[in-house]
Amino acid sequence: MIHFAQAQYLLLILLIPLFFVFYALFRRGRNKKIAKFGNPELMARLMPERSRYKGWVRVSFFAVAWFFFAIGLARPQIGASLKESNRKGAEIMIALDVSNSMLAQDYYPNRLERAKLAISRLVDKLQGDRIGLIVFAGQSFVQLPITTDYVSAKIFLNTIGTESVPVQGTALGEAINTAIKSFSSEAQMQQDNKAIILITDGENHEDDAVAAARMALEVGIRVFCIGVGSPEGKPIPYGPDGDLMKDKDGNIVVTKLNEKVLEEIAIAGGGAYVRAGNAEFGLNPIIDELEQLQQQQFKSVVFEDFEEQYMYFFAIALVFLLLEFFIGNRRVSKKMFAVAVLFMLTAGSTFAQTDRKEVRKGNRFFKDENYKEAEVEYRKALIKDSLSVAGNYNLANTLMLQDDAANAELIYAKVGDTISKMPQQVDWKKGAVKVAKNDVAPGYYHNLGNSLLAQKRYGEAVDAYKNALRRNPADAQTRENYIYAKKKMEDQQNQQNQDQQQQQDQNQNQNQDQNQNQDNKDNKDNKDNKDNPDKKDQPQDQQQQPQNEPKITPQAAEQMLQAMQEKENRTQEKVKEEKAKLLKSKQKEKNW
Repeated sequence: MIHFAQAQYLLLILLIPLFFVFYALFRRGRNKKIAKFGNPELMARLMPERSRYKGWVRVSFFAVAWFFFAIGLARPQIGASLKESNRKGAEIMIALDVSNSMLAQDYYPNRLERAKLAISRLVDKLQGDRIGLIVFAGQSFVQLPITTDYVSAKIFLNTIGTESVPVQGTALGEAINTAIKSFSSEAQMQQDNKAIILITDGENHEDDAVAAARMALEVGIRVFCIGVGSPEGKPIPYGPDGDLMKDKDGNIVVTKLNEKVLEEIAIAGGGAYVRAGNAEFGLNPIIDELEQLQQQQFKSVVFEDFEEQYMYFFAIALVFLLLEFFIGNRRVSKKMFAVAVLFMLTAGSTFAQTDRKEVRKGNRFFKDENYKEAEVEYRKALIKDSLSVAGNYNLANTLMLQDDAANAELIYAKVGDTISKMPQQVDWKKGAVKVAKNDVAPGYYHNLGNSLLAQKRYGEAVDAYKNALRRNPADAQTRENYIYAKKKMEDQQNQQNQDQQQQQDQNQNQNQDQNQNQDNKDNKDNKDNKDNPDKKDQPQDQQQQPQNEPKITPQAAEQMLQAMQEKENRTQEKVKEEKAKLLKSKQKEKNW
């Protein structure tokens, strides 16, 4: 499929019919002038070398040259250029503790947010290494599989919170075991090229993490630990009102850094333990250790640009222009006109290359991780050609790496219509379907899904990942992102349903309380009516005790009210106890 980068120049083709109209008018005027000198047939015999068709041939050749010249100016492009490069690096799995204890405010704003910031900076310093992300509390699961897609890594990192794992607690051993299983098959076949970075406060409630670290070392994986927190401990803010978390006995929970456990894990895993500081968070010593890991070679594909085809059309235009030049007389004016047209061809070629040079310059900055400079070059290219697919696409990728997902999505939208209309390009081999290298659509939809995911627009992200999988069903990275986005969308819907149900329960409890108060009042009235049956169903002015009936003393009435109030209080306490037992049965003993 041919794509025109500057389609507005195709309007020049509309001038071609005018060439023939003007030439016809020119011939008509010339014939009138000849007729003034004598009989046209006699004049034709006096000029035997004059051809009746040579002029039309010249105009036709010029029109064909103009046609291909206009197409060349429109910059036709075919497919896309996806360059495959070999990279070297190690594989690193980061296991991040997301239990409630990470909400303690030893660091600003809390332990978890400070750890996420440190991981983001670590990703910025990686060069060629593959990275994966695991979140854990009472359970653990892979948040991001091993990948070189640092953009996805930072997007997934921003979506992490204490609600990412439904079961609270701290299971360090399970997190290490999950990380061991999550390295790529290529890395599993080599030694000393893998590492696990465990970021936690070390409050292990569940299993034997030291044994898990020892097993990791046996299979060639080093385990590093970063301790988050303070030995003296901090309380845990909990709930929307900022209340402090309490244990089952009603005491305020104080979470402390357990450095002893983390040191034992690091020693058993052949790594190192570093206590996080407020400045560099302990990552620099870890990075120095990671540089000693052996590097493995793997391939990665990067989108570069569409393949330009304009030069072929300019060449065809030049051929027809030369044919038109050599037909007829060779006057100086004719030569000058040919030189002018050749100059236009050269200028058009230079102009067509301008924004491509800017894009290539931006690509060099992008590869060197100078994202600000790359953004400037891409924007320069777009000033000269706002429709450049490569410029828009790469600019959006650059904005994603700078955590500007909202603006990246807007840029992606500019090229979305063009890319969506590209036919799916596949290679058929032995009955299997393989995505062609120049099909840029899967990568576009993948990155668009990432930008939507970063904005927590999970439903739209799911649709984008679906489009990517339709183009490339075998893309494991996109499939993992799709599963995660779908899970977050379902969790969001479930949370909304729970909020609605909770609101309904509150309304129902209020109605029950009102009904119970009404029942108590009715019981009191019934008792009064039972003591005085003649009073029932009598008019208000007749409901007076006969003077011969004994009156209830104020002391007796007060005792009756106290008895009824005590009975109501016992009923309310019993209901609260039942609710507390039900809630307690759904919670773990330790949820931090």
